[in-house]
Amino acid sequence: MRLLKIASALWLLSISLCVQAAELAYITNQGDHTVSVIDLQQHTVLTTLAVGKAPVGVAVDHHQQQVYVSNVEGRSLSVIDMLSQQVTRTITLPIAPVGLAVSNTGQHVYVADWYHDHLLVLAAASGQVLANIQVGQAPGGLQLGLDGRTLYVANRDSNDVSVIDTRTNKERLRVKVGQHPFGLSLSADGQQLFVVNVYSNTVSVIETRSHQVVATLPVGAHPYCVTEDARGQRLFVSNTGDDSVSVIDLVSRQTIRKIRVPGTPEGIAFDAQHQQVLVASWMDNVMAVIDSERLVLKTTIAVGSQPRAFGAFIGQSR
Repeated sequence: MRLLKIASALWLLSISLCVQAAELAYITNQGDHTVSVIDLQQHTVLTTLAVGKAPVGVAVDHHQQQVYVSNVEGRSLSVIDMLSQQVTRTITLPIAPVGLAVSNTGQHVYVADWYHDHLLVLAAASGQVLANIQVGQAPGGLQLGLDGRTLYVANRDSNDVSVIDTRTNKERLRVKVGQHPFGLSLSADGQQLFVVNVYSNTVSVIETRSHQVVATLPVGAHPYCVTEDARGQRLFVSNTGDDSVSVIDLVSRQTIRKIRVPGTPEGIAFDAQHQQVLVASWMDNVMAVIDSERLVLKTTIAVGSQPRAFGAFIGQSR
């Protein structure tokens, strides 16, 4: 009997560890003010959480095991605990937040102020505003450099990218890109920043040492967000205007495939653990899953109304 109890305990522990180590996607559903939490191994929705009004942006703090969600109409951030999968607090803001990023230490949260052309720096623990940085017009996407000392801000209406020094909380310079930059992503080696230009139907490639645009890559109609695969070989871009994902070979810098996906794909991320690309499709209320090797649509997962998933929305619950 004692051995049976020990075996049962070990079995329960192994199940618990598997659950705790799950790779999860946090999909913001702007239309019904929720976040869908998806198990990326099983392709199932684990839970749906009520958050603030009109959630858009997502940022994962792997240190504190928390997920931040920007509620653009609610003027707040919802904070999700990744262990309990519960909303643990709400941070009220004086702005309409969109893009989010979390510092490498987890101590600071960066919030794009869409209507007032500023970037707020918050203390993660208290939600206190530590700095208010002037940037370009209508800031959206945010992306930290690998060392955490630089933050990039896509300024949609001024057609440029602000480069912020996170040690001084000052704007260093702005880099001109295409029309209406929105989504941002950093290469795995940190040497290139990919900037999606919605109205130009292109992706600008910025070399992060010189802060020069070294290439401009044509993609589909009205692109929204971009992500790189784990090997740094391919770029995946969601095209809201023609319901597709462009696949770009980063050596030749040529489009090698255009994958049809459900309506109005917006947020996109690469799931390295399962070698798949995840796409939130706003019109059809699903998350599409693409096989990143065969470059085909594998499945779709029903989520809430008008999913956006703007930002780095993959996390690992330990």
